[in-house]
Amino acid sequence: MVTKVVIALSHKGGVGKSTVLSSVSYAIRKESPWRVVYVDATADGLGASLLAPGCRVEYGTYAFLAGADALHYCTIEDGAYVDTVPPGPLPPNSQLKGSRLRELIDMLRIDYNLIFVDLPGTDEAHSEVIRTAILLADIYFLVAEPATVHLLWRLKDMLPQGRPIFAVLNKFLDGMPGKNEVQRIGTTKYGTFAFTIPLEGPVYNAVVEGKIPAALSRVKFVEVIDQIAARLQYFIADVR
Repeated sequence: MVTKVVIALSHKGGVGKSTVLSSVSYAIRKESPWRVVYVDATADGLGASLLAPGCRVEYGTYAFLAGADALHYCTIEDGAYVDTVPPGPLPPNSQLKGSRLRELIDMLRIDYNLIFVDLPGTDEAHSEVIRTAILLADIYFLVAEPATVHLLWRLKDMLPQGRPIFAVLNKFLDGMPGKNEVQRIGTTKYGTFAFTIPLEGPVYNAVVEGKIPAALSRVKFVEVIDQIAARLQYFIADVR
């Protein structure tokens, strides 16, 4: 199959974007023969810490985007849930370059069928990297919680038309707003990819403990993650 690039965006941090994306990548890696890699370009590196707990690298995503020649991975052979490129430390007085992200994606295409890229919130720095990622992506994940779901419209306006959007409303409780907005945002010519994930204590306890939420026992979060992973796999298989 042709390699597909999936990027995740949110308008701000703390909405569960990294938790959702890392869990989807793990679900697909478990259930399919595809080679999956998770590239973490966020400041806190939460997704990488969940997928590759205990793995520390000197030359990670940030060093590569700043111009370093080396790149260190955490692989499933090393005990990671999914092959992962952690952010690693940002070299002093360096600037992250969008052109380097393009090089990184091209390099990963050689070995992987599916590349997940976890980006910082758009209110944060590294806008050049975010702009480049948007152009490189085949599929977009937009993640919000009820209090920030209205900001997804701003994100959608940043995206080129004609590509599928998976819209995810996270940390939802009955009576909260957002379901209709997510339904509309996740509707493109490819169909509707809109998902609502309830707020559940065990999931966020797992994040605090550094465990991948999709490895938990059957809570509603895992059911929705499996639905997202299945829809993503079917979509990719249909359009390849």
